[in-house]
Amino acid sequence: MEILIWIAAGSLILFASLRFGKENSVGWEISDKSYRIIFSVLTVVFIFLLTFKLTEVPMPYHIDEAGMAYDAVNIARYHYDRYFYHFPVYFNNFGSGQSALYIYMAAILIKLFGYSIFVVRIPAVFLSLVSACIFCWTIRREHGNTASVLTMFFFCVLPFSIMHSRWGLDAYLFFPMLIISCCTFYYSIQNGKTVWYFFSGCLFGLTLYSYAISFVIVPLFLIVLIIYLGFIRKISWKKLFAMGIPLFLLAFPLILFMAVNNGMIGEIKNRFFSIPKLQTYMAGDMNIKNIFYNLRFGKENFFYVLFVDDHFIYNSVSGFGSMYFISLPFIVYGFILCGKECVNIIRQKKFNFGCLILFLFLISLPVSLMISPLVMWRICALYIPLIYFLVLGILAILKKSRTAFMITVCIYLILSFSFFRYYFVDYNKDLDSNIIVGSITDLGEALDFAEEMNRYDGTIYVLDPHVGHIYVLLDRGIDPVTFNEQKFISNDDYVKIVGKYRFRLDAVMPDCVYIFRDRNKMPENPEEYGFLSKQFGSFYVYYPKPE
Repeated sequence: MEILIWIAAGSLILFASLRFGKENSVGWEISDKSYRIIFSVLTVVFIFLLTFKLTEVPMPYHIDEAGMAYDAVNIARYHYDRYFYHFPVYFNNFGSGQSALYIYMAAILIKLFGYSIFVVRIPAVFLSLVSACIFCWTIRREHGNTASVLTMFFFCVLPFSIMHSRWGLDAYLFFPMLIISCCTFYYSIQNGKTVWYFFSGCLFGLTLYSYAISFVIVPLFLIVLIIYLGFIRKISWKKLFAMGIPLFLLAFPLILFMAVNNGMIGEIKNRFFSIPKLQTYMAGDMNIKNIFYNLRFGKENFFYVLFVDDHFIYNSVSGFGSMYFISLPFIVYGFILCGKECVNIIRQKKFNFGCLILFLFLISLPVSLMISPLVMWRICALYIPLIYFLVLGILAILKKSRTAFMITVCIYLILSFSFFRYYFVDYNKDLDSNIIVGSITDLGEALDFAEEMNRYDGTIYVLDPHVGHIYVLLDRGIDPVTFNEQKFISNDDYVKIVGKYRFRLDAVMPDCVYIFRDRNKMPENPEEYGFLSKQFGSFYVYYPKPE
């Protein structure tokens, strides 16, 4: 019954829009009045899908998300991260670095509203919504109402669109920020106003703080685009400077960051801003030799990762793929249509949004192929042109047959219903059993109970290889001073002691309290040690018998 309602509602809306529209070169154009109603409904649906059970799905925090949240809390409260770097332009996190934009957005919200999982995930939701609306608005200017509605429809139903927007990974901000920057730049070209070039430069500069891969894609993309725009006389030196000055000023701290981490200068650390030297600088993750490795056959293949599964359940579900498997022929067809159109446009020495998207694709594809290891957040820039190509491919169906178009839409509705049913009902069970830590709420309750039972002021052992110290720091609100004063770092750079919490079991002590998630790590006969136990979700607390 639920799936019938889902399909009927979606089909009715689209059928009504086409029924009262008018025929044009697209095939059938939605009227302006219908467009406003339908686009508003789809926007509300998108907001609902991004915020429904936001604090519960996905649960738990990914460890990088937890690290980001802890640093955001510290920036909001103390103006430095957990390593005492004041307002760093790039964060250490666990040593290999983390981009700054997400952390500062989260820190502002934490300062205003206090810390919660919901607050920490709002930047991802907010930028996803804003970028989707701006992308649809730009496509409407280029291709009309139907194309704009179809684009928002795909933002609502594609697994990648929903999954990447519901957890606080810094890298995924590159996707919405690149959309916003590109659309603003295109609008600048269209209206010719210098002030919009200035805004565009600011946005591209901020995009560099979303993810390190932007250090390569953004400059290459802008260089190619500006050369072509100069060739067709669509940009002047005045406008170029208006864009380039804010972009350079925002990029300069990151240039210093690369200089620091390549050993050219020492790290910069003061009360106003910091440029840290990372424990592990991952510049070697991009190499031209990786292209051949990524194009080999098998489940590590680049296109398998892009469209099917990157073997990381936070990013994708293999049974559905990132964009549903039915999308592949439409994407290929849309790419061909875009390519043909752009060839004609270039021959005429003109420029349109399709050219911008095609340039982005042709820059992002080889850059993405050079990355190893492959995960979806590292190649997320490619999903921008892929969604655009998908829309063009589906519009081509509408141009030929409204019936075929409606059947295609119904198939997407069926697939999306199946995906959302799994995602909001069963997804967390697979996440909890395969990945990291159980519910953060359960862990907090277990820690509360452990502290209550810690009658002898002994050590509390949190013993699970996946329960990193960061979860305890975040849940207990432990400040960076305590973290740095009392920690012990072993040879593998993993914190084993934070205050009264210990994350490695040397020997069972009768006066201590133990929290286990992996039952195989527990003593075989806890009662022999005089322990009682209590369960909190997937966590077990073992504590001494009261006297």
